[in-house]
Amino acid sequence: MKKLFIFIYVVLAVLLTSYICSKFTHIGLVGWYNNIDKPKLTPPNIVFPIAWSIIYTLIMVSTYVALRDSNKKLRNKVNNTFLIQLLLQILWCFSFFAEGQIGFALAVVLLLGFSVFKMISIFLQINKLSGFLLYPYYWWVIFATFLNAVFVASKGMIIVF
Repeated sequence: MKKLFIFIYVVLAVLLTSYICSKFTHIGLVGWYNNIDKPKLTPPNIVFPIAWSIIYTLIMVSTYVALRDSNKKLRNKVNNTFLIQLLLQILWCFSFFAEGQIGFALAVVLLLGFSVFKMISIFLQINKLSGFLLYPYYWWVIFATFLNAVFVASKGMIIVF
């Protein structure tokens, strides 16, 4: 029963996040995003739902395995990092696409990258496969950070680290 509960919990959390992010992304696509010059490395719009479907599947499997295999002490860390990165995904989609606040979105995606890195490091302690499954997500977030930074720089905003 515990495994079924974990599975349902993880799937519902990721599907809800996916739904919310897709709504915020749609706002940007019908609004400002499709009408601006994009960096040359920006993939065509069709790539994003394919990539995110794969990434969300990997997140679900990875998190399910990590929660299933973790002890009580690590289970809280797994769950917290899982929920934090989901919330950061939503905040990034909202700030970048729905609001067009690309400077704020850059700060959020940097936090998201750190959160995913932390998630990987925790998951690797529990189950190597669980941690490795998150690497495509991590590299996708790094790529999104690069593109977001290019958007910020192209608008003449100063990036200070």
